[in-house]
Amino acid sequence: MCAAGLFAEDLLQDGYRRDRAVLAHVAAHPGATPRQTARSLGAAEKVVARSLSRLTDDGLLERCEEGPASEPRSYRLAG
Repeated sequence: MCAAGLFAEDLLQDGYRRDRAVLAHVAAHPGATPRQTARSLGAAEKVVARSLSRLTDDGLLERCEEGPASEPRSYRLAG
Protein backbone atom coordinates (compact mmCIF):
# COMPACT_ATOMS: atom_id res chain seq x y z
CA MET A 1 0.00 0.00 0.00
CA CYS A 2 1.31 3.45 -0.83
CA ALA A 3 1.71 6.26 1.67
CA ALA A 4 -1.25 8.13 0.16
CA GLY A 5 -3.45 5.10 0.84
CA LEU A 6 -2.35 5.03 4.47
CA PHE A 7 -3.02 8.76 4.81
CA ALA A 8 -6.50 8.37 3.31
CA GLU A 9 -7.22 5.48 5.69
CA ASP A 10 -6.18 7.66 8.65
CA LEU A 11 -8.55 10.42 7.51
CA LEU A 12 -11.37 7.92 7.12
CA GLN A 13 -10.76 6.52 10.60
CA ASP A 14 -10.69 10.05 12.05
CA GLY A 15 -14.08 10.70 10.44
CA TYR A 16 -15.54 7.51 11.92
CA ARG A 17 -14.18 8.37 15.38
CA ARG A 18 -15.62 11.86 15.16
CA ASP A 19 -19.02 10.56 14.04
CA ARG A 20 -19.05 8.09 16.94
CA ALA A 21 -18.14 10.87 19.39
CA VAL A 22 -20.90 13.11 18.00
CA LEU A 23 -23.41 10.25 18.18
CA ALA A 24 -22.42 9.47 21.78
CA HIS A 25 -22.73 13.13 22.76
CA VAL A 26 -26.21 13.48 21.27
CA ALA A 27 -27.28 10.19 22.88
CA ALA A 28 -26.22 11.54 26.27
CA HIS A 29 -27.59 15.05 25.60
CA PRO A 30 -30.82 14.83 23.56
CA GLY A 31 -31.64 18.18 22.00
CA ALA A 32 -27.97 19.17 21.68
CA THR A 33 -27.20 21.83 19.10
CA PRO A 34 -24.22 21.69 16.75
CA ARG A 35 -22.54 24.48 18.74
CA GLN A 36 -23.01 22.71 22.07
CA THR A 37 -21.74 19.45 20.61
CA ALA A 38 -18.70 21.13 19.05
CA ARG A 39 -17.79 22.86 22.30
CA SER A 40 -18.15 19.66 24.28
CA LEU A 41 -15.97 17.70 21.84
CA GLY A 42 -13.43 20.46 21.26
CA ALA A 43 -14.08 20.39 17.53
CA ALA A 44 -14.97 23.00 14.93
CA GLU A 45 -18.71 23.58 14.56
CA LYS A 46 -18.49 23.09 10.79
CA VAL A 47 -16.87 19.66 11.26
CA VAL A 48 -19.52 18.61 13.79
CA ALA A 49 -22.28 19.85 11.47
CA ARG A 50 -20.98 17.53 8.73
CA SER A 51 -21.02 14.60 11.17
CA LEU A 52 -24.55 15.48 12.27
CA SER A 53 -25.64 15.63 8.65
CA ARG A 54 -24.11 12.21 7.86
CA LEU A 55 -25.63 10.63 10.97
CA THR A 56 -29.03 12.13 10.12
CA ASP A 57 -28.79 10.91 6.51
CA ASP A 58 -27.90 7.44 7.83
CA GLY A 59 -31.03 7.45 10.01
CA LEU A 60 -29.18 7.39 13.35
CA LEU A 61 -30.13 10.93 14.39
CA GLU A 62 -33.09 13.17 13.71
CA ARG A 63 -33.55 16.89 13.94
CA CYS A 64 -35.79 18.12 16.73
CA GLU A 65 -38.53 20.17 15.16
CA GLU A 66 -40.44 21.28 18.26
CA GLY A 67 -40.10 24.80 19.55
CA PRO A 68 -40.02 28.14 17.76
CA ALA A 69 -38.36 28.33 14.37
CA SER A 70 -35.96 30.95 15.79
CA GLU A 71 -34.29 28.36 18.06
CA PRO A 72 -31.11 26.74 16.75
CA ARG A 73 -31.60 23.29 15.27
CA SER A 74 -31.00 20.45 17.64
CA TYR A 75 -30.64 16.69 17.35
CA ARG A 76 -31.64 13.49 19.14
CA LEU A 77 -31.37 9.78 18.49
CA ALA A 78 -33.75 8.60 15.79
CA GLY A 79 -36.66 6.73 17.21
